[in-house]
Amino acid sequence: MRRRLLDALQLDRTLAFALAARIWQSFSGPITIAFLIGSLTLSEQGVYYACINIIGIQAFFELGLLNVLISHAGHEAAALRVRDNSSAEDHDTDQAAMRLGELMRASSRWFGGATWLFLCLGYLVGGWALSNTSSEVAWVLPFACLVPLAAIMFYLSPWLAILEGAGHREAVYRFRLEVACVGSFVAWLSLAAGLKLWALVLPMFLQAGWGVYLVFVKQRQFFWRFRSLCDCPNDFSWAHNVLPMQWRMAAASLAAHLATQYFTLIVLTFHSDEQAAPLGMTLSVTTAVQTLAMAWTQTKFALVAAYHGGGDRELAGTIWRHTAVVSTLCLCVALTGLCVLVWLIRYIGWELQERFLTTPQIILLSIGCIVNHGIALQGFYVLSRRSNPLVVPLVVGYLSTAIAVWSAGYWFAANGVLAGYAITLALVALPLHTWAYIRFRSRRAAASS
Repeated sequence: MRRRLLDALQLDRTLAFALAARIWQSFSGPITIAFLIGSLTLSEQGVYYACINIIGIQAFFELGLLNVLISHAGHEAAALRVRDNSSAEDHDTDQAAMRLGELMRASSRWFGGATWLFLCLGYLVGGWALSNTSSEVAWVLPFACLVPLAAIMFYLSPWLAILEGAGHREAVYRFRLEVACVGSFVAWLSLAAGLKLWALVLPMFLQAGWGVYLVFVKQRQFFWRFRSLCDCPNDFSWAHNVLPMQWRMAAASLAAHLATQYFTLIVLTFHSDEQAAPLGMTLSVTTAVQTLAMAWTQTKFALVAAYHGGGDRELAGTIWRHTAVVSTLCLCVALTGLCVLVWLIRYIGWELQERFLTTPQIILLSIGCIVNHGIALQGFYVLSRRSNPLVVPLVVGYLSTAIAVWSAGYWFAANGVLAGYAITLALVALPLHTWAYIRFRSRRAAASS
């Protein structure tokens, strides 16, 4: 048992790429912050992070579909690998190939229409929100170029998800690592050259071009193999095969996104870009910390799910407890270090203190981050058991948080946003989800006994 646990906790080449990308993002984040402080005014900094928030509205069109596509593509690809390994053909594996082709066509249509909606809404929301910025910030042309580039990446996202689910994870994770590394250098050079908000546009241009090459050039044979079968009769139906899982994922992800991803935009829209600036920069640090803390969890998710599927629940539970403890400790230590660092900056009296939130504000934000991390860990375990997410407690908890964040942010700016986030997550969302999670574990234990 101990040896199997140690083997399971090791990294293979594919997962190493995924973890390296997360580590790079955390490593490059402080360097990017240094360039932002040296190159942007406080108002420009607020607009910079508001633009990132605006691009994030694509989550309202994704509707939790990417994880569903990964799951379906993995299921069909597994059937094809069985045929390839046995050197035999049968009706089921032929149907698997046809279903995979139909999945590609249907998801392409879905995201094709959603891309145009994202373009329109992105421009509308951006124009409305950024019109409140200072006249000194030249945001119009960079933002006009940023939105269509983000739309291209949004359109490519289902292709990358299917590629990942079908077993080409190394290609996808390598792509993300390469884009993250090169994109950071491009952003740093742009800021050093005084290009201001174009430091958002140029890395996105690189990412979109690289993504187009990966999907339509490097992996074209893989996609063409199955797309050519999509018109053949098969038993795949979007309404019956995808929609039942998608709406649950969509409800949960949209509620969470609305509650957690628009802090900077709220403050910029209802108050000012200068008030939004320290919130945006501090969030860039805490987001990187959360991403790194969750990286190890995500690399072990498929492994835990596989052990559950094989009936080895004891080993799956042991791996998951180890993974959850390590990721939570990493998050707590990093957030504590951030609080101490910001306190030292303000104690010494450095000029860059205005670029970050105050220490009490960061403590509030850290509480919310840790609570949110706990909810995510519970949700990952439920999904690893191949069960639907706990939709009702997730939606109720995150919608309550969203109402608190937006209403308190409207009246009290950053203080209201952070208080609404931490208090409502801790007193409403976490208790609701934990109660449902305990009931789920109890039902599963009773069913297996």
